[in-house]
Amino acid sequence: MFKRFVSGLVIAVAFMSPSFADEVDDLLAYYVKRFTPETAHITVSGKPDSTGAFSDVWLDLRGIVIDKLRMDSLKVRMKGVQFNKPSEWAKGKVECSDAISVQAVAEILEADINRAIENRTFGHGEDKWHDLSLAIRTSGLSGRGYYNAGASFLNLDILIEIVSGLKIVKGKELWLNDPQVKVNKLDLPDYLTKKALSRIQPLVDLRKFPLPLTLHKVELSNGRATLRTRTLPKALTQGLKYNYTR
Repeated sequence: MFKRFVSGLVIAVAFMSPSFADEVDDLLAYYVKRFTPETAHITVSGKPDSTGAFSDVWLDLRGIVIDKLRMDSLKVRMKGVQFNKPSEWAKGKVECSDAISVQAVAEILEADINRAIENRTFGHGEDKWHDLSLAIRTSGLSGRGYYNAGASFLNLDILIEIVSGLKIVKGKELWLNDPQVKVNKLDLPDYLTKKALSRIQPLVDLRKFPLPLTLHKVELSNGRATLRTRTLPKALTQGLKYNYTR
């Protein structure tokens, strides 16, 4: 149970019963298991109704993993959020279907993007990358790596260099934006270039993210990308608070 790992539990609303605390404990246990955070600070505004609706939820998570991608930090504020019935949470079944308002910001390090790409693309099928490294700067993304086309007429390593912007696609994915590709000493056909880039697209995929999250903007700084909604989230300061450290 999540309560075994909780430190500094604060109950700020007098009517919260032990059964309610257990319900929230089950809810948060699910997300700790799903995200495996290094640290988590989570606040709920009050008791959910029988359908699993909360009026306000705040999550401040560090070092989480989503679909094999590590995020350095994720902050989410959700209002009017709808979960499934609390009676199902103790069974490990937690679903968040909707929210009136979701504000979020996530920071991802270039090292974690590189690691996720390597895990996803290297050594699978005939076409593969190796020694691929991407660097994030305020001006955009640059990278280089070797791509083995694996075609019958061209079975050799091709040095590909990429300069690109980054963009959010469909609110869930981070893609290269208008990538400029240079190929070392080889006039590579356009279709083969597109095939090579498809192996690393999208750089970040949040389609399986278990919250109703839609991102709108990406901001770059040296060594990291910040993905965010139009409005940045503000912490919820009143309610039932949990602090967790792995």
